[in-house]
Amino acid sequence: MIMVRVNTFNENGLGEPDQDANSALTELDKGLRSNKVGEQCEAIVRFPKLFERYPFPILINASLLKLADVFRFGNNFLRLCVLRVCQQSDKHLDKVSNVDEFVKRIYSVIHSNDPIARAVTLRIFGAVAAIIPERQQIHHCIRSSLDSHDNVEVEAAIYGAVRFAAQSKSFAISMCNKVSDMIQRQSTPANMKLKLIPILQYMHHDTNTAAMVRSLCIELLPGYPAQEFVLVTLMALTKLASATLVDIPSQVNLLLNYLKEDPRWEVKSKALEHLYELAGPGAHLWPPGSIDNIIEFVLQSKHKRILSPALDVLQVLVESPIMCHEHRSSGSKLRELCSNHCYSPEPKIAAQAIGILSQIFCYCYRENLETDGEEEVISALETLILLLTCIKGKHSVQLKTVLKCAIRLCEAKHQYCEVFVELLGTRIQDIDSDHTLIICEVLGAIGSLKPETLIPLIDTILNLLDALRMVATPTKLQIQMKTMLCTLVFQTLSGYKWSDAAYDGIINVVNGNNLWANYCIARAAMRYGHHKVASYIFTGLTEQVSSEHFHFWLMCLKELSEAESQLCPQAAAPLINRLDAAIIHYNKAVAALKAASTPQHNLLFQAEYMKIRAEYLQCLLQLIYTCNSLCVVPSPAIAASIVQNTRDEYQRHGYVTNQLRKCVKDFKNCGDMHWKLYQASFDADPGTLENMQILQQMCVLLEKCVESLCVSGAKIKEEHIEFGSKNTRLESQQLVKACKSALQIVQNIKEDTASVMITHNQVEVLKKAVEITVNASLPIPRYFFQTLQFTSVKLAVSPQPRVLGELISVQSGSQLAVKVEGVIQHGARPGLFRKIKEVVITVTSQLQSNPKNKEVIDSKILEQVAVLTQTVTPHKDFFTAQFLLAFPRGGQYLLSIEASVVDELCNTWKTGPKSSLTVKVPEETKLQPISVPGMANNANVILMPEDSLFVRPLQKKT
Repeated sequence: MIMVRVNTFNENGLGEPDQDANSALTELDKGLRSNKVGEQCEAIVRFPKLFERYPFPILINASLLKLADVFRFGNNFLRLCVLRVCQQSDKHLDKVSNVDEFVKRIYSVIHSNDPIARAVTLRIFGAVAAIIPERQQIHHCIRSSLDSHDNVEVEAAIYGAVRFAAQSKSFAISMCNKVSDMIQRQSTPANMKLKLIPILQYMHHDTNTAAMVRSLCIELLPGYPAQEFVLVTLMALTKLASATLVDIPSQVNLLLNYLKEDPRWEVKSKALEHLYELAGPGAHLWPPGSIDNIIEFVLQSKHKRILSPALDVLQVLVESPIMCHEHRSSGSKLRELCSNHCYSPEPKIAAQAIGILSQIFCYCYRENLETDGEEEVISALETLILLLTCIKGKHSVQLKTVLKCAIRLCEAKHQYCEVFVELLGTRIQDIDSDHTLIICEVLGAIGSLKPETLIPLIDTILNLLDALRMVATPTKLQIQMKTMLCTLVFQTLSGYKWSDAAYDGIINVVNGNNLWANYCIARAAMRYGHHKVASYIFTGLTEQVSSEHFHFWLMCLKELSEAESQLCPQAAAPLINRLDAAIIHYNKAVAALKAASTPQHNLLFQAEYMKIRAEYLQCLLQLIYTCNSLCVVPSPAIAASIVQNTRDEYQRHGYVTNQLRKCVKDFKNCGDMHWKLYQASFDADPGTLENMQILQQMCVLLEKCVESLCVSGAKIKEEHIEFGSKNTRLESQQLVKACKSALQIVQNIKEDTASVMITHNQVEVLKKAVEITVNASLPIPRYFFQTLQFTSVKLAVSPQPRVLGELISVQSGSQLAVKVEGVIQHGARPGLFRKIKEVVITVTSQLQSNPKNKEVIDSKILEQVAVLTQTVTPHKDFFTAQFLLAFPRGGQYLLSIEASVVDELCNTWKTGPKSSLTVKVPEETKLQPISVPGMANNANVILMPEDSLFVRPLQKKT
């Protein structure tokens, strides 16, 4: 019988949303109290995952105190597990509130007779050094343990010293002499000295300490000339200089000296590596003549392998504009060195040299500086590309490097696009080459800059697609190649009419292709506005999936592409019929999207994007109907009296005027909806944001056009409408072109500025502008399909009712303290497009109407809303805010807590989330006098809320 190990922990405990933090912590606490060491270890290793899911201070503080108890009473293996938890939870350590208690429980083990236990204790102190940087007793323990006779304890003390030196200025200063004495002491073993020297690199808290440590290291270099000591000391000096920045010039000179004078190759190699590290943060701080010294050393050196690392250093240096400006002339030593190696037999050397020269030329093009010799560089670049593409399976890294140089040159100067497209078009004939896919990607990048340059390659691309279609069992690379080539076709034909050969070529490839590849091709078609092709592909994919949610997602995409293809100008139907059919398909797409949504994938952006688009098409349809009604709906008989009463000459047209003004409001609401969606899309890529901005401006354009037709004094001002940026992306260029064409048509929509008549000519011009905007194909943005950046904000609001759904009671006349804690969670690539700088917490308090006492509460009081706002800066993705709320009268209040984020450019994004609480404040009981038998007539008894009887005299009524 096979023995199966039973897991006492819930495997879904930390991953399922139905288990809260308290339940997860309780379950792990049971494992910590178990008598089995295995279950204890299993519980300990689950704490980092618990911290990531619920990174709130209360839970982290309680968990670490429990782990400290395990560390105090457990064995060394459990202590090692606790150490790993502390090392993996570094960003959550500052949320520990009971630091003293935590340190007290850990510190008790430092007096153990077991050196292993003491060593683990020192390491755990080093792991939590960020929250206890100035604990003198721990400093003393580390200094004492450095003199221990046990090597394990000494190594742990060194680890703790490194961690504390990076956090504590006082410890770094006090340890400087100690470390210096131990290094210079003859009794200290050589391997221990090599571990002590790295401590010095963290002593950069002030200039005096850094200068003292630097002088100490420089004194050590001649005293310990062994290769290991020189390498470790140079590394410590380099790290110290990169942290302080003020010592970069002297460190560069020191490294150049070792590069020239020291005969050992390992020292020279490490010196170049350290120069590479210093080139990034402080290229402008390098002393004058440093580049010339490196070049002279390269020219005089007998080591051939010194050239490549030296060019790496120079390549990082020329990324600084100062270096490019200094070496832009053809007579500089840097350009001479690179020109001599552009045709090097080693592809890596040639690619590095060409990369340096292309960086200098790109700088000159951007700054409009005169330069010469670019023809030689272009010729060398073309030669190297031809050489590398002829070699199969080799030098792919160098090929990507030179192709990136070509893209940078095309971005700086668009005249080079034709040159490189013509060259690369001759290198995509081989369907078995690994380089073909890379070349297709480069052609796509160049085509996005200047798409018309790809038109001569359309036949070549279609022939290559036909050759790939004939392959019986295509490889993974060939399938990717099909997708990339189809994308190139979509890029090339963006804004052009499809030929039968191009359409048939894409359809033939799709019919015998991989299903996932077909989905990628259809997605690319929708992104570039070719919805007819996408509709054909999605029609064949809807029944090819195993999940119901995927089926409805594909149905949504099918209906969406079908709706946009109905708006195609090639369609023979009238404009009204096309708009009506598109709206029907959009409604079907929204219904399918609701069925495709799941709690894990709510698809909110997709649903809102399609709803706004359907609303916009409905506004266009209503505008066309209104324009057509000018011919069939006459002016009312009482038009003259209405004009006289309202003093509005446009009321002479009656129904048409009111309907046009309603269209103005509809377009304004549609534009506002686009802006709200824009503000809620914090994780959207720049292309998606540009798409939504253009669609919003399109609504503004039509709003101003209609408003100028039916509102006196309204004019279309071009400066108020901006369509995208100067460098609009390829997929959005057709939208911008259509908007500009419509704007030119409606510029003079009023024939006579003094006239207030709505003429048939003006209406026809408006309908023509609508048709131009409808005929422009809509590119579906990337964020509709892919989320490259994921950022979410979670809130924890206290107090909370004991039972879900209950009210929070607050005594009359008192105030309620509301504490809002939040955590920011990221995906695989945090901060890809934008980062969160601040979080704005808004608390809104509003009195709710009571059905039983509707007459008591005035409607004006119900409309009063109290709003409190606080802006906090997250620390390691955690933030907290506190509010003190007052309630002026009794009743039931609704508290709404909402979070919005501010990026590094100070733009506010309405990302949410939202939370709500219901607070009940008891109403003050009115004092009602009651009569008591046997008392005088001039006295009444008043019943108080506490059921006490008080008697007070009342004045007689006169």
